[in-house]
Amino acid sequence: MTEKQRGRRKKAEQKETVVADLTGLTRRVLLAGVGAAALAYDEAKAFLDRLIERGELAQDQAQDMLKEVAAQRESRLKQAGSRVRARMERTLGALDVPRSADLEALQQRLDRLTERVEALLAQRQEQG
Repeated sequence: MTEKQRGRRKKAEQKETVVADLTGLTRRVLLAGVGAAALAYDEAKAFLDRLIERGELAQDQAQDMLKEVAAQRESRLKQAGSRVRARMERTLGALDVPRSADLEALQQRLDRLTERVEALLAQRQEQG
């Protein structure tokens, strides 16, 4: 193995390590966000239940407020997920890590080239 090949292999291994680290970090951030959202929902529900017990809030008002909190939680989770995905795509792009769409396009191109080579080989056999 030449020095150039060793350098390429080392660079590829470093990229794999960075991607694995980023994936793990992204997963932990998303799980923390989901956990925080669930905790906030639980806290809001407990608070509304206390208000109902004290008679400071009617049951239907609490249900409406809880639905609003749940809708806000869903919206924030979607926004956070979008931001994390965008940040991850930028980071992976900066590292020159191909996206799945890039790999799929490359596979399609390879399939077309394979078909052309096979057709040329078949044509050559017919002529020879």
